[in-house]
Amino acid sequence: MDNKSKQTLPINLFKLPDNLRGRSIKEKVIPTVCNLENMLNKIVAVNGDFSQLEKWEQKSYKAYNIEEIKKNIISTPPYVWKGIMREHILTKNPTDLGANVIDIYLVAYVAETHGAGRDEFFKYMMNSGITNETTSAQAIWQVGVGDGVYLGILDNEGQVGDWDFIFKWLSDNNK
Repeated sequence: MDNKSKQTLPINLFKLPDNLRGRSIKEKVIPTVCNLENMLNKIVAVNGDFSQLEKWEQKSYKAYNIEEIKKNIISTPPYVWKGIMREHILTKNPTDLGANVIDIYLVAYVAETHGAGRDEFFKYMMNSGITNETTSAQAIWQVGVGDGVYLGILDNEGQVGDWDFIFKWLSDNNK
């Protein structure tokens, strides 16, 4: 997304809540480094055989509940996957999603309420008690930003790039 088309809101106009429809962003934030795009490519390459995924890929698969949409992913070209994934995320209750998905919202929350960028994220992670390990903070940052950018939700600094998506994600009207 180029800078001309990026949607921005003044920080004082809307403040992201510290939970996603009741799911805390401070609990069960398990750092696992697995890129969503790579995992989707792998599940297609192994024709949907979950057992052929590496352990970290299996965690991402489960976090995103890919089993529910596996047939759609396998039967469509890669350029369609982002739309499938975004719709899937919006229709799921956040409590049914794993850490990888919530990492996206956590990164957005910190960027929009405390400051953008990796350094601000690390400060928040340490000060909030989510983790005191830089390797864990790095893993959560890497997954949140990586998957958020891939899905067109965040920019490289963790700021929201698609407010329409975020507002829909926060809404209970997605089912």
